[in-house]
Order: sequence, then structure tokens, then C-alpha cells
Amino acid sequence: MRKRVITVLLSGMIAMACASGMNPVESQAQEKVHTKNQIAVQDAEETDDSVITVSAKNGSDIARELDNALKEARDTATDSNPVTVRVVAGSYKLGSTLHIYSNTTLDLTEGVTFTYSRTSSNMIETGTNGTYKGHSDFNASSACKGYSGFRNISIIGGKWYGNSNCDSSLIRLFHAKNIKLENVTVSGGGCAHQVELAAIDGLKVNKCTFKDLARRKSSGNLKQEALQFDIPCDTSIYKSTYLDGTTMKNVEVTNCLFQNVPRGVGTHTLLNGAYHENIKITGNIFKNIQEEAIIALTYYNCEIKNNVIENCGGGVLIQYFKPLSSSVMSTIFDGKKVYKGQVRHNAKMVVENNRMTIKYTKYSDEVCGVKVYGRKVSTTEKDKKNKTIPKKDYYISGVKVRNNVITTAGHGIHMMDVQDSEATGNKITGKNYYAKDPRRKKYDGVFVDLGSKRITTNSNIIKNMARSGVFTQNYSTSMIITNNQISGCKQHGVQMFNKSTCGKLSRNVIRNIKEHAVHITKSTANISGNTISGVPYGVFVSSDAKGKIYQNTYKSGVKKKVYVGGKTSGIIPKAPKITKKSGSKTSMTVKWKKVSGAGGYEVQYSTDPKLVSGVKSVSLSAKKTSASMKKPAAGKTYYVKVLSYKKVKGMQMYSSAKAMKL
Repeated sequence: MRKRVITVLLSGMIAMACASGMNPVESQAQEKVHTKNQIAVQDAEETDDSVITVSAKNGSDIARELDNALKEARDTATDSNPVTVRVVAGSYKLGSTLHIYSNTTLDLTEGVTFTYSRTSSNMIETGTNGTYKGHSDFNASSACKGYSGFRNISIIGGKWYGNSNCDSSLIRLFHAKNIKLENVTVSGGGCAHQVELAAIDGLKVNKCTFKDLARRKSSGNLKQEALQFDIPCDTSIYKSTYLDGTTMKNVEVTNCLFQNVPRGVGTHTLLNGAYHENIKITGNIFKNIQEEAIIALTYYNCEIKNNVIENCGGGVLIQYFKPLSSSVMSTIFDGKKVYKGQVRHNAKMVVENNRMTIKYTKYSDEVCGVKVYGRKVSTTEKDKKNKTIPKKDYYISGVKVRNNVITTAGHGIHMMDVQDSEATGNKITGKNYYAKDPRRKKYDGVFVDLGSKRITTNSNIIKNMARSGVFTQNYSTSMIITNNQISGCKQHGVQMFNKSTCGKLSRNVIRNIKEHAVHITKSTANISGNTISGVPYGVFVSSDAKGKIYQNTYKSGVKKKVYVGGKTSGIIPKAPKITKKSGSKTSMTVKWKKVSGAGGYEVQYSTDPKLVSGVKSVSLSAKKTSASMKKPAAGKTYYVKVLSYKKVKGMQMYSSAKAMKL
């Protein structure tokens, strides 16, 4: 195959060529010289790629010459014969915007630095807002919609230094397919993002550095992501861009560094029914971020894994709605068509194996390791542009927060209006609470709120939280709160409030808690098999609570085991004394003595000697003193317990019992 080498001869280039022994007009047989554009073309036996080499005097403004080279690539590149524009090593100024087009690689790997001298517009963007392909404003035309505007663009290497007074993003690419940024360093800039990407299918950002983005001087939530994924839908943001609500999909952000920026990577534009799909944010480092490191707004099928989030105002924010209606756009216009997407709920989101150190900053909306946010809109609302936000429950589901290490000056994990999700295997430690933080005494390891449903909190290690290890409130439902190790919290181990429900609050180890191991108010919970030590009260239940309490183990340092509706004594019945037990291959029978004051009995049986797994049960009235059961697995050895219970306020209190072999 032949390699077509195109060299742009700029100021000082001919002298450089002569010094190296090359004469640009030496051989007419091998070279064709275009004097008008000062372009030399020669053949070489390598690949079928074309290369345009650009050089200029060190310290000079290279923008015009480099932009011309990118236009030359535009006019010659094809899918089968892409063009590389290579810049010779040096430090250059950019006094105007560069424009890059399809099938083009901008190669800056030799050691190129660009410094932007302007305070408005982008350093580089896709296409042009001028005449191209017969359109007077191509970027805003229907020819540049969806993912069809541009394709196969790479920016490799180079350092891009933005003006801190610049009110535009430094790199801006949109309406494209197959885009790559690799080993790119973006530094500086202000008022906007460093890199802004919208409507792209197939994006890879690898080994890039984003640092030192100046914060806007105005107050409020400024929403400055260093790497921003957006949706072209608002003329005030996307001038001269085709507005069709096209989202991002098939995105990978890997092995990048984000440092000293307001936000790391993410999205802040919400458009009802529009979702960014197949997003992977893995193996990155986030350091000294003022707000959240990652903002996953309406992301679907997303992985956030193996990242280091260090000294940041927030970790991972996952949203299917936003706290402020003023930031929501419900409809947009695609030509004359109103955008009406279908609202999804299942995010298919995994946040896993990340290591986070979260601190308080004055810019933090909420100090939190992982926050998952949905919202129920009870009445029709309007955004700031008077667009309708329909009445609907915009909950989010399918979020798995697993095996993260979170050291936090706020919440560990916070779920609001979330369904069918889990917090599993995380290690959460409260540390360095800021004395001037108004919320400093209200932070929990796992906080479940605003009508969240079917949340699993399992096998977490939670230490030293300002309030509780696990806190569920406001009509939220936890399927299970199990196997957690909770210690050192300033209020409670597990707290439930205001009509919350937990079907299985069991097998947790709760120790050295300042107030109560388990605290239940105006809620329903089944509390069993927990091991409790070093607390004033083991289980504290208000008179308006409901559920069951049984078979918890109370060890040293527990002053009062159980408090129910103002009573601490005489509320746990005596254990039944078994008088007879027998079993065959297919059935089993157990008898016991009647317990005075018992409201009934429960027989539990399983093949597990400790009666932890595979347990089945039979409830019987106070009149019964025997039970016969068929063995679910014929021929197996079974173990049995008989417990008595009585009603105390809304709680069903059970006796202790020992497992016995049948």
C-alpha cells in the first residue's frame, strides 16, 4: 500500500526542510507541487493513510494555518482513506477557532501546546457554522442532525490551555459518530466546560487530563463539568447547532485524571424521555473536585467502576430528575416536531469498586458518596421557559451500589424516590465532619428516603456516622437490612421513621452506638437475629410502631434490651418447654408446655442446625401445644425451635428459643 504524505509549508518550514537535506521540488517524477497552496505531495511505500504535517514558528499563532490544513483534510479524507494532520512539536498560540471534520486525526503527540488568547468561542469544534456542503450554516442545518454530521474523528496528544476568562468550552464536538480523545491535556478555561460533547455515538476518552478549570464568579450551582455530555436542545446553549434532542451513546471514559475543577465528568441538561445509553466511566482519578466527581443524569446501562475519587465535594450523583424544576426542559423542537420521549425508570446502573474520600465544600449541594435521586411531581409544573413538566413519579430503579470504599464527611449512600435497588458490600466511614456544615449532625451511612421501595441494604461495614448507620424514612420500604456491621454512630445503628417498612431487619452486628441499636418510630419492621452490644438500648420501639421482635442477642454493655411503647420489662414472654419431639423420613412432631400469658406460638424448622437459612414456620394459637409438619425434603435431618409470643402495643414480641435436633 502507498502512503500519501501532504506537507503544508508554513513560515520557516522550507528552511527546516533544507536543513534536513530534503528539497520540496527536487524530484518532479515523485512529487507534484501545488504552489498556490504551498502543498507538496509525494509517494511512499507504507499504508494508505494520508498525512498533513504542519509547522510554524515557536510561539506564533498557528490557528489560521492549522485550520487550513484541517480543511485540506476535509476535502481529501474518506472512510477508506482517512487523513492525519500532524503538528510539529512546539508551543503555539490559537487566535481563532479550529474546525475538524470527518475521517480526520489531529496528531499532537510530538509535544504540542496550544494557548488560547480569546475570551469567547471554542479552541476547536466539529465542522463550521459557515458554508459547507451547500449549506450556508451547516452545523445548524438538517444535514448535521442525529449522529450523521461527522464521523471518525480523533484528537491524539497535545496540551490545550484555555483563557480563564473564556466564556465558551475549549473543545466542542457534536452530532458525530466514532470520536476519540487520547492523551489530551486540557487545562484552564472558565465560565463553561473544558470539553463539551453532544449527540455522539461511539466516544472514547482515554488517558486524558482535565485540570485547573476556573469557577464562574457568579453565585449558585454553576454546573461546570470538565467533561460534559450534553443534549442539543436549547438555543441559548447551542447556538448554530441543530436542535433535535439527540443523546450520547456508547461512551467510554477510561484512565483519565480530573483535578482542581468544579465538577468532573457528567451531564446537567435534563430532557424528559431522552437517555444517554451504554456509558462506562472506569479507572479514572478525580482529585480536589469542588462538587461531584461524576454526574450521571438520565444514564441508561451505565457502569461506574474502579475509580478513585479523592478529596471531592461529592462522589457519584445519579439522577432521573432534578431538585429544581427550573433546570428541567420537558419538550424541545426538532424542526416542527415536538419531542415526546417515553419516561424510563430502570437505569441498569452499577457503581462498583470505587474508592472515595468525600469532604464538605461550600459548593456541595449535598456531601455524599453516592446519591441516587428520583422525584415525584404531584402537580404539573413549569420550568423557567414555561415548558410543562407533567405530573408523574420520576423514580429511578435498577441501581446497584456495590463494594465501594467511602470515607465521607456527609452521607455514604443516599437514595431518594428509588426502587428495586441495592447497597451491598460497601465500607462506609464517617470522618472529618465540618464544624460549619449546617447538616453535620444528620448524616447516615445509608439513607433511604422519599417513598423509595424494595431497597436492599446488605453486608455493608458502616462506622462512625454523624447520625445513623442505616436510616429509612418517609414511606420508604426496605426489603432487607441484613448482615451489616454498624459501629460508632452518634445516634442509632438502624433507624426507621414515618411509615417506613422493613420486611427483614436481621443478622446485623450493631455495637458501640451512642443511643439505640435499632430505633423504630411510626414504622413497621421485623427485627430478628441481630447481635447487639455497647448501647444504652438494644431495640427501641415507639407505641405507634408495628412488626415483630425475636431472637436478638444482647451482649455486654446493653443497659436495656428492649423498649416498646414505654415498657422495658415484662414484654418478652418465656420460652416454651418442649416435652416431646419425633420425626420420620417424611414428617415430624413437636410438643411443648403452655406458656402463661402467651398470645400464640411459632414453630420454626430447617435443615440448617442454626436455623438461619431455609427456615419455614408455622403459627399457632395460644390454645395449641403441639404441631405436626411434613418434611419438605424427605429423609433429611431437621432442626426445630418453638417460640411463644405476645402483643405489646403494635409489636409482636417473641421469646428466645434453642434449636433442637429432631
